[in-house]
Amino acid sequence: MSKFFASVGKRVRFYRKAAQLSQEELGALINIDQSYLGKIERGEVNITLETIQKISEVLNINPSQLFEEEKDRTNKEKNELLNKIDLLLVNLKIDELKTLYRIIKDILLFK
Repeated sequence: MSKFFASVGKRVRFYRKAAQLSQEELGALINIDQSYLGKIERGEVNITLETIQKISEVLNINPSQLFEEEKDRTNKEKNELLNKIDLLLVNLKIDELKTLYRIIKDILLFK
């Protein structure tokens, strides 16, 4: 399959793990076989819009998040750190995110 499907699959895996779900658990929640979900995550199959919608609903994300590019392809360490930060933030409530944003912004203004 294409790099596009591999990228989408990688994001599915990222958000599934952030939600602390196994392939088996997510597969059961969206009514697909664990092995098929594995193929999606490896970019081996053409994922349907219906499956993208189901995955997004269960993982509580916007479907567009599955199409986002990696933040920085040239700096692996930076990318890994940004992904770890994403994992910490993905399930926070909006008011918690707003508070963190203000704190981070204030810290960066005074550095």
